[in-house]
Amino acid sequence: FPGGGKYLLLVHFYAFMFFEDYKQDLWTKRFVRDHLRYVDEIQCAAARVVAAVREKARQHGNPEGLFDTFHIRRGDLQYKEAFIEADEIMDNVRDLLEEGGTIFIATDEKNMTYFDPLREHYHLYFLNDFMDEVGTINKNFYG
Repeated sequence: FPGGGKYLLLVHFYAFMFFEDYKQDLWTKRFVRDHLRYVDEIQCAAARVVAAVREKARQHGNPEGLFDTFHIRRGDLQYKEAFIEADEIMDNVRDLLEEGGTIFIATDEKNMTYFDPLREHYHLYFLNDFMDEVGTINKNFYG
């Protein structure tokens, strides 16, 4: 289907790039892979947050520290048709997640009670729960 209109594709950049010369294709993709990345300050803060979430998962009975993550957008790039309530999210994922598991949710939702239907079944964590691990990095880096 064509881009634009009622569809928005959130995929990797290379899904839309074609190079007739395969060597140019490989060079471009490797350049992006090797040189376009987050600065170390962000990478290190993210690693500290992941380590802390893994520790929370261990505390909740998962010896390997495994957890699930959601990215729930409630503001930008939101289509009204995709704007669903948390109980519908719960219905969609109930069979995929272990009851009592640990979930890290990245979201722009301001009202945390929105997640109460999930909170009844899982241990939920958000970035605000790990601000000590984030440290003093520039707030523009994480919203």
